Amino acid sequence: MVSEFILKNSVEKLIMEEKLFIPLIQFSSDGLILCNRKNLKILMMNNNAKTLLDLCPHEEKEKLCDILESEKIDRLLTGETINLEIGGMPVEIHSAVMGTYIWLFIVDFTDVIRIENLSQKTLELNRELIGVFHEYGDDTLMVTDSKGNIEFAGEKISKTCGVASNYFVGKNVYDVEREGIFVPSVSVKVLETKQSQVVIQKTRIGEELVSVSAPVLNEDGEIEKVVSVTRDYSTQMKISKMIAELGESEAFDHILSEQAEDKIVTCNDTMFEIKTLVKMIAPTKATVLINGETGTGKEVIARYIYSLSDRKDQPFIKVNCGTISPSIVESELFGYEEGSFTGANKGGKIGLVEAANGGTLFLDEISELPIEQQVKLLHVLQEKMLIRVGGTQEIGLDIRVIAAANKDLEEQVSLGNFREDLYYRLNVIPIRIPPLRERKEDIPLLSKHFFKRFCAAYKKDMQLSNNAVSALEEYSWPGNIRQLENTIERLVLTTPKPTITADDLPEMFKSQENRKKVKISQITRLDQAIEEVEKELIKMALDEYGTTVKAAEALGVNQSTVSRKIAQYGLKEYLDRS
Repeated sequence: MVSEFILKNSVEKLIMEEKLFIPLIQFSSDGLILCNRKNLKILMMNNNAKTLLDLCPHEEKEKLCDILESEKIDRLLTGETINLEIGGMPVEIHSAVMGTYIWLFIVDFTDVIRIENLSQKTLELNRELIGVFHEYGDDTLMVTDSKGNIEFAGEKISKTCGVASNYFVGKNVYDVEREGIFVPSVSVKVLETKQSQVVIQKTRIGEELVSVSAPVLNEDGEIEKVVSVTRDYSTQMKISKMIAELGESEAFDHILSEQAEDKIVTCNDTMFEIKTLVKMIAPTKATVLINGETGTGKEVIARYIYSLSDRKDQPFIKVNCGTISPSIVESELFGYEEGSFTGANKGGKIGLVEAANGGTLFLDEISELPIEQQVKLLHVLQEKMLIRVGGTQEIGLDIRVIAAANKDLEEQVSLGNFREDLYYRLNVIPIRIPPLRERKEDIPLLSKHFFKRFCAAYKKDMQLSNNAVSALEEYSWPGNIRQLENTIERLVLTTPKPTITADDLPEMFKSQENRKKVKISQITRLDQAIEEVEKELIKMALDEYGTTVKAAEALGVNQSTVSRKIAQYGLKEYLDRS
């Protein structure tokens, strides 16, 4: 600060060093005035002081009493701070008395008042939004009413959308979306679903934004406001896409070296968007719900969020809800007091939820949690406290919750297997991890990543051939990344030669390669050939995906079409085997 620098040096020395002194005064962001304490003669005044005191730029004042009232000058001489309103603008004047001199520091208080007012608005909206305000600042916030009319929009949103700073206020988000200012509108999605949403937006000028939005509900459960936070990650996204478009070998080497210390190795657009979102939400306390098939890396994402958060030095407690016996799940999760049941440990036991206090609680396979414990978990999440089994004392909690499921929780809610209120409580920031078959471009990258790791771990000097990588890329990977990792480890350990080729892969890869080829031994009717191809394709799809729904999705047809063809070609027995 200029003031700190001045206070540490004698005024006389600064006046003598005029070449240093004048720029220091003139380029200060505060208004600065130097006066003689005895006769109040003004020795120096910068332009900001003239502006803040509403003086003409070329007007020179001889004494401090020409500017301020005697009563205010007396207060400044004692070191007191005074507040003034000049030309309708609030200013604050601080003083520093140094021997025969007095420094006045004049501060524009407009921004402080604006931030206080905005903070008060945030308080009125919802106490849970205070964290959002303090975390992101007002420049990335947008607030709408229950009909989508924009009440507030931060300046950075205007810049990334290429519009004037006063463009948004008063407009409706539905109209803004139709005009293509930003698409899609996260606020529109919240208004239509009454749930928190995360989207990747594109603006009119081509920028890409990550927007997180949450509804503010009244006592009747109706939306009162929608608050959104936006972050501009267009540069990172462009770099990722450029890397993905490089030559294969060069791209892989570059990405692997860049991501060597990262938790997520990818060149897939969807996964990169997930990484971007994780970096955005990691510093907050927001609850995250990760959904994906078995083996897609849900725990990796959870630990990645944890590693980037301000809780990374606190506990990370993983709870696999599917592996705890229903008979002891309550005591394992919430702990118990001494004597609460037969066989209870002397002194009681702390539960896994309480063990995560101050840190992060990762609830894996949350869909497997018994309904009775879902009720207690919901209470813990809402009240931020728990009572141990057999106890009466409430224990306060400060935990960040990340949940994961390999089942569709919305479907589980409709089936009555999962509480709707708990689902909405967990589904604040939803993250869906795509299966490996939907991110084929990552298979070569991940294969080489695992290959390098296992070669180093087992001290092997080996190569992974391109034809082996191509065969791996063509496989559907029902076990996803976990299956790929295990396959690569097995190849490194069991291949006796220095280069792994397609011939060294397990039989399932070879049979798939053979089944891809259509063999024609003689001329036949075209309609009969089509039937044979259809039968083989349906058999392959059922073999790989196990259900008519997923088989239909892979074949690009309706489920009813697959079911009809199964009946037509007599493949029901084959479906039962799948």
